[in-house]
Amino acid sequence: MRVKQLALCMFIVAMIAGVVGAQTPPSCPVTTTVILHATIVVSGTTFDGGCTRYVAGPELGDGSQSESQKPVFKVVNGTLRNVVIGAPAADGIHTEGNVTLSNVHWQDVGEDALTVKKSGTVTINGGTGFSAADKVFQINAASTFTVRNFVARNGGKFIRQNGGTTFKVSMFIDRCDVSVVSEAIARTDSPTTTVRMTNTRYSRIGKQLFIG
Repeated sequence: MRVKQLALCMFIVAMIAGVVGAQTPPSCPVTTTVILHATIVVSGTTFDGGCTRYVAGPELGDGSQSESQKPVFKVVNGTLRNVVIGAPAADGIHTEGNVTLSNVHWQDVGEDALTVKKSGTVTINGGTGFSAADKVFQINAASTFTVRNFVARNGGKFIRQNGGTTFKVSMFIDRCDVSVVSEAIARTDSPTTTVRMTNTRYSRIGKQLFIG
């Protein structure tokens, strides 16, 4: 319990210190739209979408809360950049290992924008996510999770560690803009997980900023 309390204090102090520092994220004007009938796997390399909008076909899912949906992208120890994910987004993006996302945008999140499936260091730098029915980012494995220069609007939670789990996640939120969230910016049930938020603007957050 002591560790959990320290994590909460770290979250609040760092957040207040930089509340006015959020920046406008990069944009990605759509160049073309592609309907995907199978998941694109990015493994050990960099995938640059050139601001193409990718929409899930029925083979992947309909963007509902169904847990049987498949991801639009699966990134394994790689980099994904300059991508727009349209609606439906199925199960968004899955990550395994060390992954970087740069300038990735979700026009309508649906289930989850991104799920950390296997442990690693995941960095999201620049992007937007709108209309998450539950949460924007879901973390299902021990990891270091950093999100910078990101705008999230309309959702239940910005970041959620898988409920009932006790593995450690180090969450870092910097220069983001989070608004219209019904529950919390970050939620965890783990006594060892920490959250640090800096230079971030937030508004219309539901129950409390941090639950854990």
